[in-house]
Amino acid sequence: MDRITRDTVLDTAMRLVMESGIENLSMRKLAAELGVAVTSIYWHVGNRDVLVDQLVDRVIAEMGAISVDGSTPVERVVSIARSTRRMILERPHLVGLVRERGLESLMMLPARKALVHEMTAAGLRGARAGEAVQAVQYQVAGFVMLERALENSAAEPPAVDEWRAELAREDPELADSLSNVTDGDRLFVLSVRALVESLLG
Repeated sequence: MDRITRDTVLDTAMRLVMESGIENLSMRKLAAELGVAVTSIYWHVGNRDVLVDQLVDRVIAEMGAISVDGSTPVERVVSIARSTRRMILERPHLVGLVRERGLESLMMLPARKALVHEMTAAGLRGARAGEAVQAVQYQVAGFVMLERALENSAAEPPAVDEWRAELAREDPELADSLSNVTDGDRLFVLSVRALVESLLG
């Protein structure tokens, strides 16, 4: 009796991709992780391309679980942005895979629908509502891209340190704030809230 299921295979494949990227996922490695023969993997999910397609479908479905909280329009829109950012940050390799397959717009559709609902409920219509929705989605995407770039960046060049030292003579608190590691969650909420308040203002 086979002791694995399709869901077990997909769960394990998702974990392996999240840990080390899609390029490191092989059917042999997956079978070894599950303690079964490679043929068992093929029986449950098909070949590697089919497996990857099923992983993409799963990510798109998971990205549909947008959480909307709050009692005001601003709080509700900010909660959609936070939920979207969190789901992207938790699945970097898988989101990259969805992007490679050209399905980004489908992945972002649930968030877009939720934003449209909240913007129109707040009284925006037509092009103004459309621009507001896009502004929030661009803010989320741009923020995540910058976060990832900064995580992978090397030490700052001397010119940056010199500039910060000059700034410290004028405003030590400001210079100190720019020297500290950014609290990404706090900065994200601050920026999205300011954007949404101006859009709904």
